[in-house]
Amino acid sequence: MTQDLTIDLGEQMLNCRAAGIIVKDNHVLLHKNKKDPFWTLIGGRIQLGEDSAHAVEREFEEELGISVKSDRLLWVVENFFAYRDYPFHEYSFIYLIKDVENKLQGNGEVFSHVSGDFIYEWIPLERIEAISLKPDFLREKLVNLPSVPVHLIHKEKISEEAE
Repeated sequence: MTQDLTIDLGEQMLNCRAAGIIVKDNHVLLHKNKKDPFWTLIGGRIQLGEDSAHAVEREFEEELGISVKSDRLLWVVENFFAYRDYPFHEYSFIYLIKDVENKLQGNGEVFSHVSGDFIYEWIPLERIEAISLKPDFLREKLVNLPSVPVHLIHKEKISEEAE
């Protein structure tokens, strides 16, 4: 039995997450829950005994049915935010991802894939600042990826954005 590295502490959730970034043709692949007004990176919770690089590869396989490879770590993020009015303290490992089988086309076509509660789309990097994106620091950082891993402490603003 697998166990996610997430602990509900009653008043706050402690969470460990891995996420990936695929950029092709000046587009980034993002997803959103149909019930949420914001986009986010593809990824999910790390499982007990699993390293973060493997976790993000597993998440892409589970969510999109594609084999990817974690190319390099971009950010380690201590992220403090509220999701559906519940406070989270999250450790995120965000990787640059390679689509090893080149199954995802990013040539500007609308990639619309629906899997369960999620919608996946290629979003043009030039539109990133105009969309609701979580964590919000990604709006600025996605257009200029770091060459070495960067540690960030991110505290989300309390006010929710509406779209």
